[in-house]
Amino acid sequence: MQIALRKTSSINILSLSGELSAQRQPQALSEQVKTLIEQGERLLLINLKDCTRIDSMGLGEIVKAFTLTETARGVLKLAEVPLRLRGLIVAANLIEVLEIYETEREAINSFGN
Repeated sequence: MQIALRKTSSINILSLSGELSAQRQPQALSEQVKTLIEQGERLLLINLKDCTRIDSMGLGEIVKAFTLTETARGVLKLAEVPLRLRGLIVAANLIEVLEIYETEREAINSFGN
């Protein structure tokens, strides 16, 4: 898994590519989120457009990133989640917790900046 980080206004965008799975160091996501939070960042967006696969460990890392952000009184949202990956989020009953947007632009606008 690769994580590309960029910032738009006050929103940190983490674009994931490849597999978010036990074999691909999924903890890199929560470590990156933890680092951003330690730097005082509170608005995070994870773009999953180029993520080809997520397993239960990878989904756990998204939940961990969400929890780290919420604990720091921040906001974490998801964008461009491929349909096959969205099914996993729905099956895990996380659709009620995670904010998911069809496009990155919609997600950015939802922050109200």
